[in-house]
Amino acid sequence: MSDNDALERTLDLAWELFEAQPTHPRVAELASQVLAAQPERSSVSLLLGNHREICGEADEARRLYLQVAGRRDGQFINAARALRHLAFAERDHAEALRWAHTVLGEDHEDWDDWMELGSAQALCGEHEDGWRQLDEAVALCARTAPDELPEAFGKRAAYLLGSFAPPERFVPAAEEAIRADAANSWVALMLGWAYLVQYRFADAEQLGLRLLRENPTEDMLQNMMGTARTLRGIAENAHAKDITMDDIRNTGVIELGWQQLRDQMLGTDLASALAALDDVMPADLRATLRPGASISDEPESDKVGAMVAEDLVAWHDGQQPGSGAVWGLAEPFRLMSAAEIIAMSTEIEADPAAHPDWPENDVWEQVMTDDAGAYLVAVGFGALVKRRPGQPDEPVAASMADWIWDRVAALGGPDPRPAPRKTEELPADPPPVSETSLTGVIETMCAALGASETSAAYAELRGLFPGSTVRQNALDPVVQGPDGVDIALLDGLVKKVTVEVAHCRSADRVISGLDLDGHRGPVDAFVRARGAVAHNSWENRATGEVTVNYDLAEHRLGLQWETGRLARIFVSATD
Repeated sequence: MSDNDALERTLDLAWELFEAQPTHPRVAELASQVLAAQPERSSVSLLLGNHREICGEADEARRLYLQVAGRRDGQFINAARALRHLAFAERDHAEALRWAHTVLGEDHEDWDDWMELGSAQALCGEHEDGWRQLDEAVALCARTAPDELPEAFGKRAAYLLGSFAPPERFVPAAEEAIRADAANSWVALMLGWAYLVQYRFADAEQLGLRLLRENPTEDMLQNMMGTARTLRGIAENAHAKDITMDDIRNTGVIELGWQQLRDQMLGTDLASALAALDDVMPADLRATLRPGASISDEPESDKVGAMVAEDLVAWHDGQQPGSGAVWGLAEPFRLMSAAEIIAMSTEIEADPAAHPDWPENDVWEQVMTDDAGAYLVAVGFGALVKRRPGQPDEPVAASMADWIWDRVAALGGPDPRPAPRKTEELPADPPPVSETSLTGVIETMCAALGASETSAAYAELRGLFPGSTVRQNALDPVVQGPDGVDIALLDGLVKKVTVEVAHCRSADRVISGLDLDGHRGPVDAFVRARGAVAHNSWENRATGEVTVNYDLAEHRLGLQWETGRLARIFVSATD
């Protein structure tokens, strides 16, 4: 056997071993033997780089890939793909996007390269362009490699989820992936939760039953099934329990469940953020934190909320009073202990009237305090807000996990989250309140709140919107009526009136003079200049919707944006 034949045999053994056991140390030994004799063989350098990457030696893998790329030979595109893959693995989204463009500069034919470009675009904040590119990659696969469509469908669903696409984008893609590959249980589980976010309880239950027949011991599937059945039962018995679907929506509990499961799957959840913070935490901050505590056996432990407070207490049971400045932020908020949370909740529960900033029917968990009367509070949809006596809540972060990830990134740690959507800055200071009030159809809507179906105010409202949807007891999800208006009733009284801007023919008259194509800043200034007082706001990370609530006389005015445009106007009673 010639020396060249021996080298080829050695290389064949290296590839065979890599395919069977990619981390086996003999892979590196065999590849290195070939490179010692033929250092110019780029394909062998790529094999060794793949082995190093899988073994966790990212820096050495990068050196080998860049070495091959620098030669600009026939393996350049594969080196670029390897560098793209490595950047994705390290959550360096900008670098992944750069190499994705580089690959496509060499070859436009592979659908998977276009899929990777779409993923990188979405992760870098180019959400709509990236998601559209994922669809185009699937279409290219259908034209050029139809046998690979199940793989393309699955990748698109996974990349949509990984870039925080809302359910209305994820659901059709996931359904297509499941039709092509029913064994994809990971996509199916997320699809079930996405059905719940869309209030499709029966669809979620049916999907859950099928999945449980295949894997009856899977805890996450059982949880999804239990949630679907519970929510369907609430919907069926809501009137008897005085609970409406609007009540459920307003808590954001379903959306929060979707977010938490998605974040857990992607490694962006609160537990992952706290672990990452432990890795980069400075000594002065660590010194102020108390050891973690289990509250399961503590009396009144139910007053430590399960949304985020319980997890924070298990991580560290609060922080020394007055030590909030060690976080390095403008305001010195510190973690509260379980005892402090329980004591405060007990005090509020004993005298709700003395604590108007902490309404009984709202979702809230106080988690941090500045020791001067202000708190950071997790509220509906998981948003984190600052709450001060007598002031409207101020948005702080999309979630507690996001707040922790922001601290990790500020301390030089990794940030696995996709880039956020660009949102418009709201005015720092509210405009002066004029003597005029909001005018137009909204006055009729407000007048009908609390009125009965036999009242003149209700008759006037129906006269304005004769084709509106009327939901008795508001048990069911909204079914779009021809007027784009939904009237929710409870015990025969008007509880809430919602206008879908895109469908309502009279939407331009709902609030006279309001620019329905306007963005949050100008719209906020418009309504506040006419007497509306900001109450609270949040962004629903599951759907991308932004909701701002205002107090308007004795009513609540809500404005909701989707993809930056005003989508929904609603009025309801403040109680």
